[in-house]
Amino acid sequence: MRQLFVTSIRDFEKNTMGTVDMMEAPMPEPKDEEIRIKVVYASICGSDTHILTGNLGEMESTTRSMLPMSFGHELSGVIDKVGSTAEKMGFKVGQKVVANYAKYCGCCENCREGKVNLCSNMGYRMNGFSEYAVYHMSQIFPIPDDADLKDYALVEPLTVALSSAEQAKISYGKSVAIMGAGGLGMMLVQLARLAGASTITVFDIVPEKLELALENGADYALNSAEEGVAERAIELAGGRYDCVLEGTGATAAAKLGLQLLARDGDAVYFAMYGKDPILPVNLQSDLYWDQKHIHGMIQGAWQFPKSIRMIPRMDFSKIIQKEHTLTNYKQAFEDLYSKKYAKIVIKMDE
Repeated sequence: MRQLFVTSIRDFEKNTMGTVDMMEAPMPEPKDEEIRIKVVYASICGSDTHILTGNLGEMESTTRSMLPMSFGHELSGVIDKVGSTAEKMGFKVGQKVVANYAKYCGCCENCREGKVNLCSNMGYRMNGFSEYAVYHMSQIFPIPDDADLKDYALVEPLTVALSSAEQAKISYGKSVAIMGAGGLGMMLVQLARLAGASTITVFDIVPEKLELALENGADYALNSAEEGVAERAIELAGGRYDCVLEGTGATAAAKLGLQLLARDGDAVYFAMYGKDPILPVNLQSDLYWDQKHIHGMIQGAWQFPKSIRMIPRMDFSKIIQKEHTLTNYKQAFEDLYSKKYAKIVIKMDE
């Protein structure tokens, strides 16, 4: 079968981006508790971008040691083969499904307390960019028979957006600032609208993405690199923001987000950060006097059922901007490097 692998990451000295190559891989066979999926759609994630652009920080040496590395974790498909135990659990060939790339042990203290996203023994299966992929049955979630598999390929990133929105306590009448107009940023715009936010302001540095933010329902879209952008944003919202969500992975945006946050407001930082990921916080003014709440967020592990139910409420036609075939994968990643598009998907079954 055909599968995509990361074969190199960015070389800053040579000024070259990371590379992706298609290789032949053996057909995976499911064990008793496993399920094989014929992958139909796989979406490129922001974390894939970090790998290929070299913005890895402490993870760089580990990533280099794994090359060539399988990747891809936002996917949808159809069950192709079912292990005997998985079959007894009701899974069957032909079912439309999505997969969670993370597998939780269920035994550590965090898992037993319901914090599975913080599992101490977490395993990963990053194999979405392949024609077939095998997962443990606990990682598989059935979706409706009439599901549009292209839309449902975004279930996993929607779990992250939902978790971030809930951490930020977005609700009726609150003002929301979203740092980054990528796929997750656009999902957050739509979720903030559904939750009744009064003002939604999106920040980015790419003109095409700022236009897209307005199409998705943002009230304002501002270039975060412009001088005086914080003052302008606060003026537009009639004050600082109740909810701030940072998903760019850029420390400049992280600092701007904290500057925009209102007293007793909630800021959620859900991106991966590279070199020197330090956020200066004034303990006196930011935390004691202004009572700002700063949250971290990793994975939306518990949100898969809710995310599946939310897909019909989302308009992914305004988020998925490019679709490529597996054969045309090189162009897909060229489009990724252009930074113009919120979400790019690859149709794996040609």
